[in-house]
Amino acid sequence: MIKLYTEILKTLYSFLGENIINEQKKLKSEIFDKLSTKSDYYEILDFLKLETFPQKVEEVFLSLFIISLFNRLRISIDIEKKILIYGNDKISLEELGIKDVVKSENLLREFIDLIDSNLPTEYLFGILSNDLSKRIKVFKELIGNTKITEEKWSKEELKGLINSLTESTKEFLKFMVKKGKSSKEEIISELKLKDTRSISAFTSAISRNSPSNKERILFGEKGKIYINENYREILKDLFLNE
Repeated sequence: MIKLYTEILKTLYSFLGENIINEQKKLKSEIFDKLSTKSDYYEILDFLKLETFPQKVEEVFLSLFIISLFNRLRISIDIEKKILIYGNDKISLEELGIKDVVKSENLLREFIDLIDSNLPTEYLFGILSNDLSKRIKVFKELIGNTKITEEKWSKEELKGLINSLTESTKEFLKFMVKKGKSSKEEIISELKLKDTRSISAFTSAISRNSPSNKERILFGEKGKIYINENYREILKDLFLNE
């Protein structure tokens, strides 16, 4: 279904060009209001980040995307005023250190991961609160009511993960298994990628195809990507036997 949404977006843009920014109601009703699953949001975000649009068009698309995403999480967002709203409570994005949510791609991906988490909205809003005491209260309640664990992967589960990936994402994971760790610049050069947005698309694809209760396969830190060494040899063996 998501491919239909991206095709609608492509078609509308091909007909209207930059005038598409005057059709925000149509974009909202025919595309962004219909997004509902993690896959919907990941695919649309990847599409918006990988395609090249004029800045003002990209900002409109991303603004509609962000409003839809927060509505899905049952939170309202005023992008112009830079605030989140839940009931009578408001949170300043600037006080959270978020200067421009439209450009905060990594943050948006983290929010997408919260879809279908069944985390009560008041808990999520409390975690985001500018009030530290509210954050601590929510953490105490979550820790008291939830068993926080990360399960290990079996070889068969890792094989299933590999089989669920597209060929390009497989090649990225295979490269990371071979290297162990690599800078984003090296990854772009070796895999002949356009820019870091391609890396984000690959890592998000691996994340969304992984069960939420499993250990992470990849880690990112200071411009570098690392493979989880606990599974490197198993993944090597699986790729050798494909």
